Amino acid sequence: MDTPKLASAYTPAQLTKYLNYIALPDQYAQYTNQPKSFPKTEEALKDLFRCQITRFPYDNLTCHYSTTQLAEIQPEKIYTTVIGGSESNPRSCRGGYCLEMGIFFHHILRGLGFSVYMTGGRSWDRIDGIPQGEFRGCPLPLISGQVTKNLGSQELRLIYDNIPKQTRKEQKVWIYQYRNAADKPWNSYYSFAELEFFQDDFEVMNRFTSWEAVEKRSFAVVKFIRNGETAGLPLLEGEVLENTDDVFVAGKIMMVNNAVKLNMGGRTRVIDSFETEDGRFEARKKWFSIYL
Repeated sequence: MDTPKLASAYTPAQLTKYLNYIALPDQYAQYTNQPKSFPKTEEALKDLFRCQITRFPYDNLTCHYSTTQLAEIQPEKIYTTVIGGSESNPRSCRGGYCLEMGIFFHHILRGLGFSVYMTGGRSWDRIDGIPQGEFRGCPLPLISGQVTKNLGSQELRLIYDNIPKQTRKEQKVWIYQYRNAADKPWNSYYSFAELEFFQDDFEVMNRFTSWEAVEKRSFAVVKFIRNGETAGLPLLEGEVLENTDDVFVAGKIMMVNNAVKLNMGGRTRVIDSFETEDGRFEARKKWFSIYL
């Protein structure tokens, strides 16, 4: 039986605006006004995903600054937040936290004609509420044990296995792991099963995750840096990369509570710090061009 393809929440016009917004390489310009014709190849998906994660940061700002302190995860609300709802607000520079951006990208992929579904993941402990482990921005095939190179010396893999809390050993899950060098141990970061989740499921989860961010006062903005987009960053010798037509993740910049950190594939270092809400506002504006 053929798998039904559900409709995207976004119109062709919204998809065209998205494709223009993320600044795809020139070879994809022919598909901008006909989103359904976007190529369904691994290479095209890789470029699309890298443009997605370097254009939209991970941030939990809605949880802290909305009047309800609850992230709005309806697809239309997310689109307006991250892209802007009018010509007078052409670029917001906003992103969202994992549920917001996952739902958003899911509907983008649907609109482009990909066969895709959402599922839920279980994450390991975070540090200061921030996901750990670098990611170069490449869709990973579901092949257990296949190692993929990441930023610097880091490596990634998925394994099909059980997690410690499971009692039904026949119900294996996919576990995302990373290690910081080939001779280092593997660290498990999150797991997911091949079980489809729906918008209703995420609405329930969103109430807890929004509350947790506010309760722990964990402010976060994490943006992956695209090659050729390092202007204004305090780069060290050896961190300046050649500008090429290929899209790849060169590093990431993070605002974690009262500090801004930069990692260009080596060690993470603090490049700014502040103690007040005004300082946090100025840091968001300076390093991420985010205005609230």
